[in-house]
Amino acid sequence: MAAELRSLTVHIDTGRWSETVLRDVDLTVPAGRITVLLGGPGSGKTMIAYALTGYLPESARTTGEVVLDGSVGYVPQEGVEAFEVGVPVGVQLRELQRRHGSWTVEQACAAAYYPTEALSLLPNHNSAGQIQRAAVAAALLTAPDILVADGPTASLDRATAYGVWKSLREYADTGAALLAVAHDIPLLAATGYADRLVVLDRGRVLAAGTMAELAADTDPRVRMYFCDR
Repeated sequence: MAAELRSLTVHIDTGRWSETVLRDVDLTVPAGRITVLLGGPGSGKTMIAYALTGYLPESARTTGEVVLDGSVGYVPQEGVEAFEVGVPVGVQLRELQRRHGSWTVEQACAAAYYPTEALSLLPNHNSAGQIQRAAVAAALLTAPDILVADGPTASLDRATAYGVWKSLREYADTGAALLAVAHDIPLLAATGYADRLVVLDRGRVLAAGTMAELAADTDPRVRMYFCDR
């Protein structure tokens, strides 16, 4: 076991609005496996990513536990957030290589399908899909024991997304625990890379299991993710 949420409840109170965004969530992210979060807007997917990576907002009040066994890497929902604004992507990736040394920049870029000719670009001069791939490369360069990826293949074409998922599968197979937020069920089904899916609904875990198990679930809130397969 590399990461676990135990009865985690997260309540946000900004003074202007107040809402419980996670409710008594139990979630295990085991080593060597890919766990995928599914859910609509506001279901709590990104808040779980924040809880595991230490990015909960200051207005958050929590009960329960977050248990981590190892270092944590993060691919944010908006890839540009992984970088300083005014520094070229390549400079920042090479600094990560210098500090961690497990991967080379070229290896990480190849795994993330990030073109090395774009290394000289500033983060905001990349396309949305391109900077998302750069964020995957940055996370891999830190060689984390636990990798949390919030929409790692967002804005990517199908062929590139397939390749990135293949690289994530290979990384999990080295023994890392991988938690990903994803939306493309047909792609996940085609790759077969997800070991376990967790469906969230309004801050609660609605269902969890393998692709086949959830595809056979009779709850309409679960079936809607699989009806077009």
